[in-house]
Amino acid sequence: MPQAITCPQCNAPITPHRFARAIVCPYCGNTVTLDEAAASAQIFHDAFRTWNDPASHGIASWISLGERHWAVERLLASGSISDVYAGRRARWPTELVVLKVLRDDKHRELFDSEWAAIQALQKSGAQGAHVFTRLMPQPVAHGKCSGGDHAGRRVTVFRWASGFYHTFEDVRDAYSEGIPPRASIWVWRRILEMLTFLHNSGMAHGAILPAHLLVQRGEHGVRLVGYSHAGKLGDTLRPVFPEDAAFYPADSSRWSQLSKQLDVVMSARCVVYLLGGDAKTGSLPAAVPAALADVVRRMALAGYNDLGMDAWTLREELGALSRQVFGAPQFCPIKME
Repeated sequence: MPQAITCPQCNAPITPHRFARAIVCPYCGNTVTLDEAAASAQIFHDAFRTWNDPASHGIASWISLGERHWAVERLLASGSISDVYAGRRARWPTELVVLKVLRDDKHRELFDSEWAAIQALQKSGAQGAHVFTRLMPQPVAHGKCSGGDHAGRRVTVFRWASGFYHTFEDVRDAYSEGIPPRASIWVWRRILEMLTFLHNSGMAHGAILPAHLLVQRGEHGVRLVGYSHAGKLGDTLRPVFPEDAAFYPADSSRWSQLSKQLDVVMSARCVVYLLGGDAKTGSLPAAVPAALADVVRRMALAGYNDLGMDAWTLREELGALSRQVFGAPQFCPIKME
């Protein structure tokens, strides 16, 4: 039963804030501390439900995972198995997130495998883990949507990474003839750094694709996402979607397992694509310096037993090649309007 609260000094009625532990009497100025043992739990629960209800904050579209709710905002991308939305925590204070929503439950195993791979990598003890785990998608929540617009579907929630707005597909659209060859060096080196961490953690990505690589606005940063094909080195490679075939080596029987070589070859094919070339054949525009074109093409078309270097060694070779072809290092971010 609700009880009136009065000031013990002047007996005036006082009304505490619903979350307050103390209140100053407006009549006599006495500070009154509330006794938790005497406070009604129902008042707190009612207040929490109001605060945690998306509708209370004027939000019309949201998803729910248990008692946590996220507002669904603009569509960012539509992948092979999921739709990706910008979102935020549906209350105040809020939190910006990325929401991945599985379209068809037949791909549930593939969708859930991304969460498992990222969780495993977050626990990695490999050198540089404290840096590279922050460059990966940051896990927030995962499971079956219990309410809202996508009730019943599988959902993964990641923290928003500021500055990473454009995929390699977006970049290729903006640079139809290819990005400046000099910029391709730092792009590839950032990818190879991330691959070095994955491989030293005993894992491979298995889906280095333009849609899974994002460039950082105004900086020399690249972010690798899309870990649904990732797993332990030596694991069987999950089925490849037909639209992605050009970025995988042609002899699928020899490349049926997750490996360091597969990731490196796919990274090279993504660089071919960014330079305005053909990822499948390795052909490149004439504007690409011959020395750089030779390395990119050699890695993109390498056979299973042809790769004599790991990701980090290739990264170092690219540094030396850059100095040889382009001279002293320069800051040359990829500009996107």
